[in-house]
Amino acid sequence: MIKRVISTIALLFTLCTLSAQQTIEPGVRPTTNDFRGRVEGAFEWEFAKNLSLEAGVQLRLNNDFSTVDRIQTSVGLNYEPIKFFNFGADYILINGYDTKGWDRPRHRVNVNAEGVVKAGRFEFSLRERVQTTFRTDSVNRYEKMNPEIMLRSKLTVSYSIRHTRWTPYLMFELNNTLNAPKVVSNFKTEPYSFDNYISRYRVGVGAKFKVSKKHRLDFYYYLDYNRSYDIGYKANKGSLKEYFQENEYRHIFGISYKFKL
Repeated sequence: MIKRVISTIALLFTLCTLSAQQTIEPGVRPTTNDFRGRVEGAFEWEFAKNLSLEAGVQLRLNNDFSTVDRIQTSVGLNYEPIKFFNFGADYILINGYDTKGWDRPRHRVNVNAEGVVKAGRFEFSLRERVQTTFRTDSVNRYEKMNPEIMLRSKLTVSYSIRHTRWTPYLMFELNNTLNAPKVVSNFKTEPYSFDNYISRYRVGVGAKFKVSKKHRLDFYYYLDYNRSYDIGYKANKGSLKEYFQENEYRHIFGISYKFKL
């Protein structure tokens, strides 16, 4: 009996040791900084009570404003069933640009829910978004997810200044991966499984300006801390070739214009 207990304990200890040995820690590449820009134009049309259509085009710059990062076109619906709460969905066509030219487009679908609370001249809003991005190129699912599913949580606090057209605001956002591939030693011998982690922390400050009843401008600055993982396997053998954590700070300056029909 004692020998069986000792054998069982030894077996459990061995399994725990092997499990610990299988934990793969990534290397860390140097942190980078990039200054980026965004310019957007959009319109909103409330074609039925509490139901509106919104569409827009956005240009993004990267590499210290020197190159085009992407052009994306969006269209979506928003519905406000009760005051201070709304939900909606939108589709975005992403045309990325890199050293090889215009990259293969990506298709993104967002589903949103947002609640708003007012306290005097302050307004607090919390938006939860499930973001799904479909790639059009072929990828190894152990290296990149396709589709990529993210949960984006954004808290915004704005203040309506008396006797002025300006509304300044502060915001904080977290991006959480929901189906990132878990790193394995060899994808041909180990089963596929999901991992999740916070991939982006964003803080921002901005101000909205009411040009007129139908025209709005939004000026903003975002500071992003992005954490991603570069995973590579040997194509034929399936063994792990490289695994690095990449950290980047992005300073984003943007202006958005919206016209309400």
